Amino acid sequence: MSEPEPSREEDLRRLLTDAIEVQLAALKAGISFWSEWIEQTSAFVQSATKSLSTINEKDQQAKDVLLELVDAGRASARSLTEIPRHTATKFIEELDRLEKEKEDAAKEPRRAADKRTSGSGGTPGGGTRPSRPKRAGRVKA
Repeated sequence: MSEPEPSREEDLRRLLTDAIEVQLAALKAGISFWSEWIEQTSAFVQSATKSLSTINEKDQQAKDVLLELVDAGRASARSLTEIPRHTATKFIEELDRLEKEKEDAAKEPRRAADKRTSGSGGTPGGGTRPSRPKRAGRVKA
């Protein structure tokens, strides 16, 4: 016997669940983006504030401190440009984790059914669930 075809209600439930999972993964990635941005920007602001007070206090070292401030600005800009890539990687990792959880959950009922039908030739009906298409545009780390 083959597995029954999912009903329209089941298809709709899966579609809505998947959409909500993607939305939650996007929100988590957004939170990660802004947290990292705030952290990097805060570190630069603290460094710049310290450098500016040193420049105002000691005129003879102003040139060196100013060069350090410019270097800190470059490093900050570099780290800020990496944040979108980190965010995209975290987003895809979250989607992959959710997909793996679903696959693991789907295997559990099958394993229980296999144990019940052991000796009768494997899975009931011999049918398999069609796999989901892979997402395109993976971010390389």
